[in-house]
Amino acid sequence: MSAYRTSADPQERASEASKRPRQAPPRLGSVTTPPIAPYVHRRVPLDVGGRRLEFATCLDLFSSHQVDVGSRLLLRTIEPVLAARGSTGGARVLDLGCGYGALGVALATLPAVAAAHLVDRDALAVDFAAENARANAVEVTTALSLGLAEVLRDAPEARYDLVVSNLPGKAGATVLSSMLLGALGVLAPGGLVAVVVIEPIRDLVASTLSRDDIEVTLRRDTADYSVFHYGPAAGTSFPPPAEAFDAGVYDRGALPFEDANEQPAAITTVEGIPNYDRIDVIEAALTRRIPRIRPGQRVLVSNVAQGYLAAYVRSAQPEAHVILVDRDVLALRTARRALLALGAVEDRVEMRVIGAWSEDSAADTNPDLVVGVLHEGGGAPAVEAEYSGLVAALAPGGRAVLAGGSTAITRLLAHALPPGCKASRTKHRGTSFLEVTRAV
Repeated sequence: MSAYRTSADPQERASEASKRPRQAPPRLGSVTTPPIAPYVHRRVPLDVGGRRLEFATCLDLFSSHQVDVGSRLLLRTIEPVLAARGSTGGARVLDLGCGYGALGVALATLPAVAAAHLVDRDALAVDFAAENARANAVEVTTALSLGLAEVLRDAPEARYDLVVSNLPGKAGATVLSSMLLGALGVLAPGGLVAVVVIEPIRDLVASTLSRDDIEVTLRRDTADYSVFHYGPAAGTSFPPPAEAFDAGVYDRGALPFEDANEQPAAITTVEGIPNYDRIDVIEAALTRRIPRIRPGQRVLVSNVAQGYLAAYVRSAQPEAHVILVDRDVLALRTARRALLALGAVEDRVEMRVIGAWSEDSAADTNPDLVVGVLHEGGGAPAVEAEYSGLVAALAPGGRAVLAGGSTAITRLLAHALPPGCKASRTKHRGTSFLEVTRAV
């Protein structure tokens, strides 16, 4: 079953916000897992515990052609540990950064596992993980989570006997350290963390775990991967992890730019999202095609990245209501922080997380203007699903201005539009811009 937070009405959201600590991130709203069919690349097998599982994969998610070697290696080291607990072990498992669910779903099939909780910052990954669990008749819970503190925020009493992760190789040293050490703070007594990493970061991981209060119980190296099992040393414990985003764990630096009024401005960029050190050229070109925004209009910014496009929109019209839409929780929080730092009023900034798009995904946002760069990594059907959802959301008299590759835009021009909508195209240096207008 999927455990996305459900979307509340405005009064409910306000009530919830008043009960949360001041620094707690805002809820991301309601998501009901939509069909992932437009995003499926292939279905790949995985044998675990004498059972064959099958996973739908996506070109835009890690390891789309097969369950990667590192995950298989990690599972082989974990199975004996869980087997030693016996069939009544009742282990609670957390899969941190679950992707399409290979680790968490596989572990949930083992007799020693009583419950598996799969989390990822990417809503599309969580959509896939939930569907892969369902397709394999495996019961797990899935949720969006940027960090471990959010896991405990949603379930304060939750503690895990096993935390597993295929750690991202390009997350950066600070983020990796936060994940490695933070996992110790969500363990139950006697619990274990088991991670797999690629060779370029194995020394970084080894040095991070080389502490008197950490016991590494297993290290297995191959030419390309390393597996580490570790936990608190005898007589030690770790506090619950801090909120990593607010603590600046992801922060990369300040990125200056010239806003819509030709004034100097800057946003704080983060690790794990492209263009942390320069303005994306396609986003910059897109700003020159944004029509005049009137006070009070609702502007939906799709695929917000580091937040530059949203910041530009806010400078063009400070009285606009900005709706930030992305599948990545880190991108959403980064863009929201940028707008607030530039003086945006909090109740004029809304976050909406969408993984797999459908025509109903953003239907209740009713934007007067949609701007964004189409996400093309998932293939043509996925682009069409996103485009359909964005266009269907337009309010009467609304306009969408979207950027994408020439091939993608050519296909979309042939795509059927809702009644009253018209599409036109312009090009600039290899990038196409698609403008859709909706009649009043």
